[in-house]
Amino acid sequence: MKCRARKPGGKDRTGHSLTPAVLSRTPVRALLPLLLCLLGFATPVPAQVQLPDHYPAEGLENRARIALSQNVADYLMLGTLNAELQYSVHRSWTLQAGTRYNNWTWLHRQEGQFESRRQTYYAGARWWPWYTYSGWWAGARVQYEEYNRGGIVSPETEEGDAFGLGLGAGYAVHINHWLNADFGLYGWGGMTRYVSYACPYCGKRTGAGTKPFLLPDEVRIALQFIF
Repeated sequence: MKCRARKPGGKDRTGHSLTPAVLSRTPVRALLPLLLCLLGFATPVPAQVQLPDHYPAEGLENRARIALSQNVADYLMLGTLNAELQYSVHRSWTLQAGTRYNNWTWLHRQEGQFESRRQTYYAGARWWPWYTYSGWWAGARVQYEEYNRGGIVSPETEEGDAFGLGLGAGYAVHINHWLNADFGLYGWGGMTRYVSYACPYCGKRTGAGTKPFLLPDEVRIALQFIF
């Protein structure tokens, strides 16, 4: 609660000017409005609650510059190691570069052998409608991948070198000032030079050449460390 008070610089009924009280020099005069309020000579009014203003648009692009991501979903995909680095160049744009690596063969030389070996390198950009590292995003990247996969859905195995363009979208959830949870999906398409085999370990060729492809590429359930 606070009391209604005359604005400093006016005049009272006798014509004398009113000057503002300085708390450090005239403590009694500074406390006079409160005493009048408590004694009933002034009318109390509800105090106004001032809500903090929203973050100003200016400077949002400077709140964070670098983010390093680790995609938990890639680790669940047969232990694929991964890392992604982003750098903010504008309040709504980040540049990114990343890699994924998997060199594991499961049930090696046994019936039922399977693998999704790869080394992947990509570079691109993300657009953030609000500001970087917060909320919705859409991204595009160029990507190269050397791969050898087979035995997961069927015994047929394919290895090769693929190059193409990836597109994706997602949402980043702010956990605290240095950590985000980053969710998203990527797909990609392009050309691959490949060799196919009847099974992961028999070495019997069933085809070779160059062909176009369009495939799902990445499910993102990532931790994003912001610096």
